[in-house]
Amino acid sequence: MKMNANPMAEGIIREGIIKLEGLNFNKKFWEKDPTLWKEEPQHQELIKNFLGWQKVYDWTLQHLDEVTQFAAEAKKDYKYCVVMGMGGSSLAPEVFRTLFGKQSGYPELFVLDTTNPDWVGAVRAKINPAETLFIFASKSGGTVEPSSQFAYFYEEVKKAGVKTPGHHFIAITDKGTGLQDLAKKFKFRHVFTNPSDIGGRFSALSFFGIVPAAIMGVDVAQILNQAKAAAETFGPQAPVKDNAAVKLGAYMGACYANHSKDKLTILAPQEVATFGLWAEQLVAESTGKEGKGIVPVVGETLHRNFDYREDRFFVCLTADSDDNKRVAEIADDLAERGFPIVTLDMSDKYQLGAMYLLWEIATAAAGAILAIDPFDQPNVQEAKTLTKNVLAQLSAGDIPAEVTAPLLVSKDLKDEVKLESLAQDFFSLLESNDYVAILPYVWPCEETDEALAALRDKILCRTKRAVLFGYGPRYLHSSGQLHKGDGNNGVFLILSADPANDIQIPGQNYTFGQLCNAQALGDFQALEKKGRRVIKLHLQQPVAQAIKKISDLF
Repeated sequence: MKMNANPMAEGIIREGIIKLEGLNFNKKFWEKDPTLWKEEPQHQELIKNFLGWQKVYDWTLQHLDEVTQFAAEAKKDYKYCVVMGMGGSSLAPEVFRTLFGKQSGYPELFVLDTTNPDWVGAVRAKINPAETLFIFASKSGGTVEPSSQFAYFYEEVKKAGVKTPGHHFIAITDKGTGLQDLAKKFKFRHVFTNPSDIGGRFSALSFFGIVPAAIMGVDVAQILNQAKAAAETFGPQAPVKDNAAVKLGAYMGACYANHSKDKLTILAPQEVATFGLWAEQLVAESTGKEGKGIVPVVGETLHRNFDYREDRFFVCLTADSDDNKRVAEIADDLAERGFPIVTLDMSDKYQLGAMYLLWEIATAAAGAILAIDPFDQPNVQEAKTLTKNVLAQLSAGDIPAEVTAPLLVSKDLKDEVKLESLAQDFFSLLESNDYVAILPYVWPCEETDEALAALRDKILCRTKRAVLFGYGPRYLHSSGQLHKGDGNNGVFLILSADPANDIQIPGQNYTFGQLCNAQALGDFQALEKKGRRVIKLHLQQPVAQAIKKISDLF
C-alpha cells in the first residue's frame, strides 16, 4: 500500500510515532493487550472480546468454500440480491457494490439501510421478489431497520407466488442471536455465522462484507489475499517507516492531540467515494466519545483554493479513475498552501481489502493516542431507546405532535430560532471549533440528492465550516455516536418529511414512514438530552422543492 505525505504531515506523523512507540503500540496491539486503550476492567473485558478482526482474513479464507459454493448457487437461482442491514452490516457491501459494479452473469446487488418508505419502495420497484435473494445482516439480530425490511419483503415474496419464501432469505449474524432462531423458524436457505469477537464497523473482511461481495461476483479470494499480503507490512515486525497503517494512525492521533486539528477531510475520486462512508463510520463511532472525537468529513464539494479553516487535516485517496486528476490537483494545491495531507494509492481495486485493514489498524492506533476505547459505542443506544418510546405511542394509536411538527429546536434555543429567520439564527449558534451536520430522513432520488448537495455547499461556502452530511437513519449507526459523544462541537439540522408513498410494516401498527419519522424525532430528543444545539424541520412533498426553499433561506 503506497502512502505519501507532504512535509507538514510528515512532521505530525513523527510526533504520533513517538507517542505510539512510547505506548509500545505495535507489540501490545498484536498481543491484544487492552491496556493500550484503557485500565478499567470493564473496558478491558470488552476490548479483549472485540479484537477478532486483526487477522480475520485468515478465518474468512478458511471458510471461503462455504461462501463460494453458496455464491455459485445464487448465481444460478437469483437475478437480484438485496442486503438488509445497517452500519457495519451494510456499508462494506455498499463499497463493493459501487466500486465493482454489476458483474456479468451475477445477481445485481442492492443495499438497503433505511426505513424511508420511498427508498424501500424504489428498491422494490427494481426487483422481482421471486427472482431475488435477500440477505438479513445483523450482528445482534435485533436491529429494527432490517427486521422491518424482512417483514415487508417476506410478504412480497409470498405475494409473488413463491411456495417456499424462506428459500429466498439468508442470514449473516453472530452465534446465538435471535436472528439464528428467526432463520430456523422461517426456513432460511442458509445462515452464515460470523465470529462474535468482531465489532460491526470492523467486520468488512468477515462474512458481513465478503458474502455479499461474492454473491455479486467479486473475486473475494483476491481481496482477502491482498489484505493478508498487506498485513505483513502492518505487523509487529514491520519497520515503522514502511508501516502505512501505524503511520496513518499516528497522523490522525497527533493532528487531534497536538495540533487542534480534528476535522479529518477525505478527498476521493467519484468512483471510490463510497469508501468514505465506510471510513466515516469507522472513525466517527470509534473516536467520538468521552468529550473527544476525530470528525470525518466525506463527500464535500471539492473547491480549488478554498479557504479551509485551521482545524482541517486531509487524506487523499487515489485510484484508477477518470476523476483522479481533478482530485490530485486539489490535493497538490492544499499541500502547497501548507495544509497537512497524506495520500493513499489504491490503483488496483482489489486492494480494497488491504485498505479496510489499514484504516482499522490506524483507527485503533489513533484511539490509543486519544486514550479512548475505540471498540464501544456508549451513546448509540440513546436514540434507539427514545425511538422505541415514540413507536410504543404509535402502536397504541397515539401519534405525538412532535413527529410532524414543522419546527423543533432544542430547549436552550427556543427563544432564539424562528422559521422566518432560520439561517441567521442557525449561523448564530456556531462557536469556534464547530462543524455543521445536515441529517435528512428522505429518499435520495436524483433531484433531492442534488438539492441537499447544494444546501450543504452553500453552508460550507458561507461559514467555511466542515459540513457533515448523512442520510437518516443510516447515520445513527455511523456518525451518530460522534454527535453525542464529542465535546459538543456540532450544530445539527435534522430534516424529516412526509413520504410520497407510505408502506405498512407487516405485523406492526405503524408504517415505514412513521418509523422513519420516529427515528428522526428520537435522535432529536437524544441530541437535546445531551445538550446539543439541534433544529428539526419537517418537510412536505415534494421534498426536493421543500429543500430548495430552505436553501434559499441560507
